[in-house]
Amino acid sequence: MNSISIRSVAVYSSLILNLLLIVGSNTMKKKPTTQECPFCDYPNDKIIFQTENVVVFNDRTPKATVHYLICPKEHIVSIKTLTQKDIPVLIEMKQVADQLIAEKFSGQSGIVLGFHSPPFYSVKHLHLHLLVPPFTPKFKKHSYAPHFGGLWFKDVNTVINELYNSVV
Repeated sequence: MNSISIRSVAVYSSLILNLLLIVGSNTMKKKPTTQECPFCDYPNDKIIFQTENVVVFNDRTPKATVHYLICPKEHIVSIKTLTQKDIPVLIEMKQVADQLIAEKFSGQSGIVLGFHSPPFYSVKHLHLHLLVPPFTPKFKKHSYAPHFGGLWFKDVNTVINELYNSVV
């Protein structure tokens, strides 16, 4: 009985993963124009911090006490569309996050930095989540944890390392 249950779970999991891969690839086919992308022309009065290449603002539907989005000014669809030329902007996004953490949240534990993987994102513009707990509601912390090898959420260091290792 256990072997049947385990085999059924494995088959079911494989079907779900294949479906997610198909849906994920379809969500990346159409690249939105800057007029369709809310992050390409974000209102200046809502910007918390910015550099030449990166902008930071509050998530419109925060899932933690503090929930910032750190976005490249250049339109990049998602972590699935990153290339070698994007490594510098990813590193800058991480450095901006680290700077904000050092300045505003020093000593705070449980801070999360990461990206949602397609199709588990709502805006087709790369954005790094910076979340400072507690999460609201509490169960939302599971949406921002890298379960199943980062199936729906990947830590920023993992994304940078995977991209770097793919070109070395």
